[in-house]
Amino acid sequence: MEKKLGFGTMRLPLTDPDDASSIDIAAFSRMVDIFLERGFTYFDTAYTYHDGHCEAAVRKALVERYPRGAYSLTDKLPTMLIENEEQQESIFERQLENCGVEYFDRYLVHCATAAFCERAERLRSFDFVRRKKEEGKVRSVGFSFHDSPELLERLLDDYPFMDFVQLQISYMDWEDTPIRARECYEIARRHGKPVVVMCPLKGGMLADVPESVGRLFRAARPSDDPMLWALRFAASLDGVITVLSGMSSVEQMDENTARMRNFKPMDAEDYAVVGRAVELIRRSVPVQCTSCGYCVPVCPEHIPIFDLLHLYNSQTDAEIYGSGDLRPEYAVRSDGYGKASDCIGCRTCENSCPQHLAISEWMGRVADVFEHNRTAVNA
Repeated sequence: MEKKLGFGTMRLPLTDPDDASSIDIAAFSRMVDIFLERGFTYFDTAYTYHDGHCEAAVRKALVERYPRGAYSLTDKLPTMLIENEEQQESIFERQLENCGVEYFDRYLVHCATAAFCERAERLRSFDFVRRKKEEGKVRSVGFSFHDSPELLERLLDDYPFMDFVQLQISYMDWEDTPIRARECYEIARRHGKPVVVMCPLKGGMLADVPESVGRLFRAARPSDDPMLWALRFAASLDGVITVLSGMSSVEQMDENTARMRNFKPMDAEDYAVVGRAVELIRRSVPVQCTSCGYCVPVCPEHIPIFDLLHLYNSQTDAEIYGSGDLRPEYAVRSDGYGKASDCIGCRTCENSCPQHLAISEWMGRVADVFEHNRTAVNA
């Protein structure tokens, strides 16, 4: 069975928790060793990860320590940083230098949302990555995507030379209206494109599930934890090349590679269990936020949006299971920042949200619960 776990390097171990650039190279190197020793080879990095220091860390922990044929390295064109076509060439060459390689096995146009796609097309980024492939500096080209099936269909029609597509797929997003993961996956497969899965754990949400879901999973497969259920769901899909998982410690690497070392695809009974899990999670976790953080920098009122949304989810779960009141915690989390009631409804955050959440509406509900003392389950 092909090993389908990919090592995403967005959240590497740090020597200083408050400094995203302080990557712990020794710990990262040990994680690389475990990953390769257990037969996994797919590494994914990006120009912007860890405040621009991730690619150099990949060079030190991986490239300088292993022969080029021992691993597959994926990088991404940082569409969000590029203002003109000429920049693409200089950034790409810098990426090769940062990573210490002569070519990338896979290279992505980062066009997660409609706004990024518009910029990528204006800059002719799709044609740029095709040229890099023709020059032999990239083996396969693709793009990452977080938007509507209609836009995905149009992109695959307009750029048929794309070799693969990277999609957000999790069992929570499979039938979810904003994400529409099933539709996007089926469009990619109809176009004959292999799929790389991102966000299979939905920002960690599916690794730390409500206790009711944990009991459900244990009853069905006592030896499988919630994280394995999420990884297996995505990896079981036909045409999936790999399932990316961001790992932040040697312990997480050890656990995840152990989980996926002898991966077995899901059967009909497993899918039925997952369907029940979705129902339970939707009841306990009403806001499907992945803590990507894209919303916070653009908020004019400086509201710690994803932090407050997670607190709202926790309050909902606490009310359902009678485990406490988190209103005092709300005062701590919002101290020195904007409160939920400070939301002006500009929806700038919503334009940056890959989950397509109606954040301004949720801020009203958060304010009702934590500032006006309504119950979360009825908000």
